[in-house]
Amino acid sequence: MREIEFGKKEMLQHQISEFVKSVLSMAETEGKLDHINIEISNHNGNLQMDYTLRDRKKAY
Repeated sequence: MREIEFGKKEMLQHQISEFVKSVLSMAETEGKLDHINIEISNHNGNLQMDYTLRDRKKAY
């Protein structure tokens, strides 16, 4: 049982890590590294990963 759990954990870590790397690269390209929102949830092995890159500027 422990090996199965370890495999799940490693797969989650890998998929989440790749997602975060991708979002950071995109944010860097768009010059929005200061305003990133990442939401990750897992339910029975179904990962839901969303991100928002915000563009904020001072009005005055």
